[in-house]
Amino acid sequence: MEKYDELCNTLLALKRDAIKHDPVYLNAIAVKITEVLTDITGYYLHSLYNAKPDEETVKMMIDTVPSALSRKNDKGQLPIQTAVWHNDSVRYVPLLAKEGIKQKIGDRGGLLLKDPLSRSMPQHKSLCTSRNGENVLQLLAHLQNVNNPVPNDKDSLKAMIELRDSNLLFKQDIQEHNLLFWTCGPKSQLRFDFLADWYHEGLKECRYEGLPIIHSIISSASSSRIDRFATFLKTALKHHPNDLGLLFQMNVEGETALDGAINMYGKEATFKAIEECLPSDETELPVLHHVVQNAPQYQNDFAMRYASTGFLRDSKGRKLSQAELASGSKRFNNDATYFVKMTDEEVQEIDPGTGLYPFMVLASGQTSDLSAVYYLLRKNPSLVITTCSDTAHSTKRKGRGPQSKTQRGRKRNRK
Repeated sequence: MEKYDELCNTLLALKRDAIKHDPVYLNAIAVKITEVLTDITGYYLHSLYNAKPDEETVKMMIDTVPSALSRKNDKGQLPIQTAVWHNDSVRYVPLLAKEGIKQKIGDRGGLLLKDPLSRSMPQHKSLCTSRNGENVLQLLAHLQNVNNPVPNDKDSLKAMIELRDSNLLFKQDIQEHNLLFWTCGPKSQLRFDFLADWYHEGLKECRYEGLPIIHSIISSASSSRIDRFATFLKTALKHHPNDLGLLFQMNVEGETALDGAINMYGKEATFKAIEECLPSDETELPVLHHVVQNAPQYQNDFAMRYASTGFLRDSKGRKLSQAELASGSKRFNNDATYFVKMTDEEVQEIDPGTGLYPFMVLASGQTSDLSAVYYLLRKNPSLVITTCSDTAHSTKRKGRGPQSKTQRGRKRNRK
């Protein structure tokens, strides 16, 4: 402190006698001292992960030397960009952003500035390569401490929550900066769940490089990175159970996410991941109903694992057999045995989703299966009579109102 006291005394003396000194001399001193203070304070702000001061101390330093917030290190980074890379300094990101706004450091206090280091780190390449680099928000979303992932995830989540509470992180940022894509991974699970809870429709609606997120995750990973697919599916099942975790969401080429996963990871690994996210002995979802509707080619693969769900009904009240007919996947020409095995009860049971008999469901599709319709009507011809009778009865009832009124008028006239 001796040198510090000496400096303060010198500055006080210069200020007291400023009128007696040459202005050029005083300006030269001011410029030099400001440069040194900026360098020293800036270096300190870049080293917050080592010093670990309390936030009040950091704020006081910035208030004293605000130019330090713009001091770049030898990698071209600002202090806010350095802070996001270290587990022990990520908690300072909200403070540095708020102070950066006061000092007019562009792009939301530095949060949206591209980090020059982001393209060169091996950890970044293991996730996905970005030509333009990532900004602080994106790095905050996915950077991980491999040796200590849980505390890092918690600290990064805390920073994101503080940014949201300070109106520095907005719902639209999730889509504009691909934050769901960047957070999706087992070592950033807390951050991914936070964003998914905030904007659960984003799991379905957001795109990364033109693809639905689940497709982007599959296509950007290697065959050994199925953990990101599993992370997405686990969370999506929570928010989109009626879409079976978006497992059958299609890309522009008409390929489902399930198709993409099997092509990337292999069938065995893909179904193992699905079973871990959706245990067969715990689910009450009509899994097989979804499969026959969206991916009938995998019906047997799912039936082996989720046989008990075949007894459930879907959201429209359909049995599995009714869902199969409604899907259009059953055709008499390629699966006549299916129709032969239909019981009398199944043949005459009305589909609760459409209000139609099975033969009518088969006749009302885009490509009517006339062979199946003919077979079912031969098996129970009374359905035609019942249907015609119901139609005639309905028509008669519709016409009775005005006619009966006229008839009553005629009777009165006769009297």
